[in-house]
Amino acid sequence: MSSFRKPFTIRRQSGGTRTDGHWIEGTETEIDILASVQPLTPREMESLPEGRRTKQAFKIYTDTELKTVESQSPDHITLYGDDFEVLSVAPYQSDVINHFKAVAVKI
Repeated sequence: MSSFRKPFTIRRQSGGTRTDGHWIEGTETEIDILASVQPLTPREMESLPEGRRTKQAFKIYTDTELKTVESQSPDHITLYGDDFEVLSVAPYQSDVINHFKAVAVKI
């Protein structure tokens, strides 16, 4: 399955901290992954939250578990020149071809 995957870079923001009453943003780390990126089907687009249905979205199949909008800071990825944030991740761990299916939406 790896032959279908291409290299991409994920940008992950660490949690910030409050020091002496001031908010200090966390640092951004780049993580290289191998992934297969595919557009969402019309049915999958309908299942997105209402405010996100009209934006461009992709499925990302990878071995790397990505952080979503449910976490403090979602992972970001640049796809075809545009920035996307990871909306959801589902694990597929059947011990045949273990992977994660993520959905990323244009920001």
